[in-house]
This record gives sequence, structure tokens and C-alpha cells, in this order.
Amino acid sequence: MRLLIVSEGNKLDFAKISSCLKSEVELLISSSLSELERISLDIDNDVLLLSVTTFTQRELAFLQRLIAFSALPLLINAQSWQADDLKSLLTCGRVTFVPGQLEMSRLNDLLVLAKLRYELAEQQLQEISTLQGCLEEQKQMARVKSKLQATGLSESQAHQLLQKKAMKQGIPLAQLVKQFL
Repeated sequence: MRLLIVSEGNKLDFAKISSCLKSEVELLISSSLSELERISLDIDNDVLLLSVTTFTQRELAFLQRLIAFSALPLLINAQSWQADDLKSLLTCGRVTFVPGQLEMSRLNDLLVLAKLRYELAEQQLQEISTLQGCLEEQKQMARVKSKLQATGLSESQAHQLLQKKAMKQGIPLAQLVKQFL
């Protein structure tokens, strides 16, 4: 795992951080968000720790952009923040927020927590995507059945007709429905 630290305004003791981290954690320190943009991120192995005195719209905008293009576990530490800014950031589920002073002795546990939260959020997003796909297939099926019912078939007859055609062509029912649209 690689821990990317961006500390703006929040003075962190990097020697203490390094001594607290497990040996398998590689530490990469960046002095600014713009410097971080030049680093090639590895979404499977990187965790970003952003430590700031005040969490502002600037950091929020950067993190939202980062989440959209290179989602990775985020650990945010701030002394002060606006609730609305934090709320909009936390809705994605990939962010772990640590208010106040960051205790270095807890850093390894916080990294595990950040990775777990990220993995759970990714699973939930995948499930949502799958469910949305199923819902779209059901809507398409209903539209095709409605067209067939307009020709005088009942709903069950329309469904049976679609099933028979799909079996005859050797294709999934969802694929046949798409051909009808």
C-alpha cells in the first residue's frame, strides 16, 4: 500500500508518521494538491491522506474531481470545516473523515478503516449499477409487451411469444427485447 499525504497548513511530523506506519506502507509526501495532480495514482494500492487546518471549497472541488476520475480511498483530516461541504463529500461513501488533531498512533487503524469504507462503497455502487440495469431491462420488457398487447395479445401471451422467439433464436430474452425497441 502507498500512503499519499498532502498537508496544507496542518503541520505533520513526517518522521513520526513514518515510524508509526507498518513496514508494507510506502509513504509519499506532497506539499500541495497541485503537486498531487502530477503523481500517477494507483487506485488499487493508494490511499490519500489530506490534512488541512480548514477544509474549504477548494479542497472539496479537488476531491470531487479526483473521485470522478481516479476514485481511491480518501482519509481527510481537518481542524475546521463547513458541514455542507463535508456532507457533500461524505455522500459517496469513499471518504473517511477525522476531525481535530490526527493521532499518529491511530494511523494504521485509520488506513484500514479508509480501505474498508472504500471497498464497501464500491460494492454498493456496483450493486446499484446492477439493479439499475435490471430495472432498465424490466422497463424495456414492459414497453415491448405493451406494443404486442396493442396488437391484441394479452400480457401473458406477449411474454410467451417473446420467450419462444428468444429460445428459437438462441439469445437471451433481454437481447431480443432490445431488438424490438
